[in-house]
Amino acid sequence: MRVTQSDMAGSETGRASARAGLGLHHLRYVLAAAEQGGFRRAARRLGVQQSAVSRRIQELELRLGAPIFERGPHGVRLTGVGEDFVRGAQGAVAGLDEVVLRAGDAARDDRLVLRVGLLAGLGGGKPQDLLGALVASEPGVLIDLVEADAEPLGLDLARGRLDLAFLSSGGGGLARAPAWRERLLLAAPADAAIAAEMAVSWSVLKGARLLTAAAIFDDVAALADRRLGRGAGRAIAVAPTPASVARRVALGQGLGVVNESDAARVTSVVYRPLVRSFLAFDAVLGRRPRKPVVDRLLSLLAAGA
Repeated sequence: MRVTQSDMAGSETGRASARAGLGLHHLRYVLAAAEQGGFRRAARRLGVQQSAVSRRIQELELRLGAPIFERGPHGVRLTGVGEDFVRGAQGAVAGLDEVVLRAGDAARDDRLVLRVGLLAGLGGGKPQDLLGALVASEPGVLIDLVEADAEPLGLDLARGRLDLAFLSSGGGGLARAPAWRERLLLAAPADAAIAAEMAVSWSVLKGARLLTAAAIFDDVAALADRRLGRGAGRAIAVAPTPASVARRVALGQGLGVVNESDAARVTSVVYRPLVRSFLAFDAVLGRRPRKPVVDRLLSLLAAGA
């Protein structure tokens, strides 16, 4: 087959067209949808509207001239073209993240830069107090906060992109130190009968519609399974943040389960302790050279700061 100069020009024009307007957000949306298995879950992880994820991926598919995902009633899955694209995009995004990280660290005294991961939607209470105590004791320290779900934070720790992250206690191959423990609270409408209780047993919640924040959903679901029976956790509805939980409770859409430090003040919502229900958090260390400021933070934890 003879390839003409015109054919080559057309091929180059097509490639330029596919590249035109392609941004890093397109790649991140595709990677999130591939990892989460759906546009809605990807949007929740990225903190954007589902329509934005769907629109950007459609734009990219139009530029490529081929579908990246097969859509279905239960989510999406990659096509053959999509699998090839994701492999390349993962390397590109990881490489760019690494370049940005190195450039940022090089511009400052890295010994005093602490990259800390926090569960998205949380971060009040104990983490804020602890990091505030660190800044007070080390005036030159710069806290670089990264908010995300537990899974991406775990990957960032394993890849050495974070110095540490505060995650719920559990397994994993990374070094960790106990950080703090806090009570779980039930959020209820102020005029509900259950609001008259000083503390609430899980047994009285059987059959109730429960809501919790995305960041602590896995822990709350596991606790519900233990206290209310296997499968109970799957019936718990998810809201993006503890404040969203409280607002939905105020609207009469259910009862909420939130961690104590992030209980949001919302009119007509009261909080009651759940009997024998706590969340334990660890400081999980990333795979990167340990800085003196990390040791200082761990010493504050050990001292109960």
